[in-house]
Amino acid sequence: MGGRERGPADGGAEKREQGVAVVFVGLAVLVADLLVIFFAPASFRIQQRPAFTALMLGLAVLGAILVSIGRRIYRRSG
Repeated sequence: MGGRERGPADGGAEKREQGVAVVFVGLAVLVADLLVIFFAPASFRIQQRPAFTALMLGLAVLGAILVSIGRRIYRRSG
C-alpha cells in the first residue's frame, strides 16, 4: 500500500550497503583498538598485563574479521 515495490536490483544495492556498514563497524573497532594502544600508560609492560594484551589482540582480530566479512558481502552483491 504505502511501501515501495522492490525489484531484483534493489537487493544488490541493499547488500552493498550492508557490506559497507559491516566494513565501517570493523574499521571503528580497529580504530578503538589503536586508541587503546596509543593511550596505554607508557610505563606498563605488556608482559605484566596478560588480560589487557588479550583484549587488544581480541579487538584487532574482531575488527579484521568484520572488515573481511563486509568486503565479502560487498563483492558478492554485484
